Amino acid sequence: MSIQNDQNLSSTQSFEEILEAVQPMITTILTQLHIYKDFDYYRHIASIAVWRAWLKADPAKGQFSAYLYSWIKGEILNELSKEKNYTERMTVVDDETLNYILSELEERTNQKNPSSLEIMLSQLKQIERKILLLYYAEDYSDPEIANALGLSVAAIKKRRVRLVQRLKHQLFRVE
Repeated sequence: MSIQNDQNLSSTQSFEEILEAVQPMITTILTQLHIYKDFDYYRHIASIAVWRAWLKADPAKGQFSAYLYSWIKGEILNELSKEKNYTERMTVVDDETLNYILSELEERTNQKNPSSLEIMLSQLKQIERKILLLYYAEDYSDPEIANALGLSVAAIKKRRVRLVQRLKHQLFRVE
């Protein structure tokens, strides 16, 4: 359903009537955005967007169907962006790799002082510990950490990458 065909939509109609009427519009938006997996999830996101648009609509500000279209597409794009950011930050490790890493850690821990990681972390500068804590424990994004510490996003990314590399090198170095 195109926006031009929805000119009979009004924010004074019931939510259920509007939701039913915009189903073809939702399908069109999902197709335009090339969403072919998790279709029901994004249809649900679109339904929530219709609800929010219906609640906030002001008939004096223009055509309701165009407003709906913008809300629906905007909410779906926001969700796609969140999903992309999540997948960029997360690394999926299969069970075999995870078991190997854990067994290596156990073996090295038995050979060395069990608090070697603690010692390494205690030798970090306060700002380095804070970056690691905010990123890995508090789940802050790089821009949030940069804002909290008064540094640039590029500086935070660079420091975090170097810290992780240094810790990995120290923890897994072959002796």
